[in-house]
Amino acid sequence: MLPLDHPRLGPKVTLKLITPSSLSPPQLSSASSDVPDIMPLPIPIPKITGDINTVDLNSKLPDFLCPSHMELDDPPAPIHAFTLPGTTEGSTPRIPLLSYVNGPFRVWRQLSTGGFARAMGAEDIASGRLLCLKVFSKDRLKHNKTEEGLLNELKVYKRLASSREYCPATTFLMELEMSFQTKKKICFVMDLMTNDLLHYMENQSAYCVQNARRWSAQLALGINALHNMGIIHRDIKAENVLIDMRQNVRIADFGLSYIDEEPKLLTSWQDYASDVKGTIYCMAPEILRNKKNPDSMRYGTPVDWWAFGCVLYELISPDHQELFDSEDAIMEYVSWHSKHRGTFDLFPAFHQLDSLMADLVVGLLNPLAILRYGFHRVTNHRYFSNSDGTSEFHGACSRALQREKQPQMLPKLWDEQTQSAEIWCAPPFGRSTHTSNVDWRKPRP
Repeated sequence: MLPLDHPRLGPKVTLKLITPSSLSPPQLSSASSDVPDIMPLPIPIPKITGDINTVDLNSKLPDFLCPSHMELDDPPAPIHAFTLPGTTEGSTPRIPLLSYVNGPFRVWRQLSTGGFARAMGAEDIASGRLLCLKVFSKDRLKHNKTEEGLLNELKVYKRLASSREYCPATTFLMELEMSFQTKKKICFVMDLMTNDLLHYMENQSAYCVQNARRWSAQLALGINALHNMGIIHRDIKAENVLIDMRQNVRIADFGLSYIDEEPKLLTSWQDYASDVKGTIYCMAPEILRNKKNPDSMRYGTPVDWWAFGCVLYELISPDHQELFDSEDAIMEYVSWHSKHRGTFDLFPAFHQLDSLMADLVVGLLNPLAILRYGFHRVTNHRYFSNSDGTSEFHGACSRALQREKQPQMLPKLWDEQTQSAEIWCAPPFGRSTHTSNVDWRKPRP
């Protein structure tokens, strides 16, 4: 996620305040800027006292939110230090009441960086919600020819937003609040997560063992929800499984996903695609075969269950190591499986697992897609059975939402040493320099 090189801010920003007839506070409707991308300069940010959710937008927010016409013609004014609202040394991040996100945003720091984007820790000024901004460089997208992947990811998020009412398991899928762009950047705005599953496995092994059954059940429910909406993820891996502040799974990163034209159920026996997508160490054999012989084999939803098996093995094995570290390792496993088919021999790496775990992983990692475990076999597997006769899947969605929030587990975005933050605003939609179909906000009831 890439911070906006030079986001528009300061006196050049215009915000329109719309006050509804009800007693609810004004909402930030739109923001605009007519200046090119420039180096961000500081703006004084006064201390905001009281509950961030009850702030009077007209009186408490900085003056730069409502600049005069004269100010619009002036050059940007620089920013000074400010007092952080509602924090003390050693305090945990405040979590405001849920509210819709419109921006502008205080952007605190970079959280991580990936191949095509950077993650920035931010805060919605009006609501106080802590957010992650996934930021893409338009130049890099164009150079790497990955614009299609970004638009595909946004298309998936739009479908998820329209399906949440009738699919409870979308609880375990990442949600997009809005997307916007500047001349040089594209931003996806979503809730801040604690970290990804890979981080937990590397740093909190005992905690992963404690939560393995619950997390793997949630991951299976999330994968099945995608398939029910006409989506094959194609890049399920530990780095793309995020953990929220209720310590629930959120599947993210849909840039490589297959999305059907209609939001319909994808069946396990039908094939839908043939292109090579995914990460090698979690890539199903039927996809790998197309690397050497393009389009030689079509595939369907079982590719996600293979990847689920790879993640499950990594989660429940004592050392949390990847089962396969290369394409050759996967094909060697396929060859071994072919030679030992019909026997009770166990692949050497599975000997470190108990019998129930090993049986589940073996079923998920069947090289023959038609025989591979799918959602039905997973939900009925004894690994997920509880001592009281119930299943880990029973009431999983409602139990997940009832879990207590743990904001102290979120990344720390600021501390007593923090002196300033950049302010990012979403320019108006429809600019001629903008990429079409990018600007979007989550539908609101």
